Amino acid sequence: MTHYGLQTLDFMERVKKFEAEMPPLLLEMSRLLQRMIEEIERPQLEDVQRMQGELRRLIGDTGQLIALCGSEGKLCGQCPFGSYLPTGFSFASPEQPLCLPWIVLTNPDAQKQPQ
Repeated sequence: MTHYGLQTLDFMERVKKFEAEMPPLLLEMSRLLQRMIEEIERPQLEDVQRMQGELRRLIGDTGQLIALCGSEGKLCGQCPFGSYLPTGFSFASPEQPLCLPWIVLTNPDAQKQPQ
């Protein structure tokens, strides 16, 4: 059985609670991470990089995420990925990439694929 930390549990609860209200792209990205959480007990770097690559493929470009999230994270309060925002930050954006979708699009290290 997989044991979840508080943030991961919050993520899973937000997916369930807000799934009917989430835009399709956000729901699809959330389902991808949810599957990884449920299926892989101890993800390795390659698992994380593969998941990040799939998120990048789903998102396409920053324009789609800006259209979805705005520039000040209008969905952060209910967005499952918002559960991972550091304490004190109320939103993630292209200039402040604090959630997984923004990180995979803006952080060069997140864009490296396994060799």
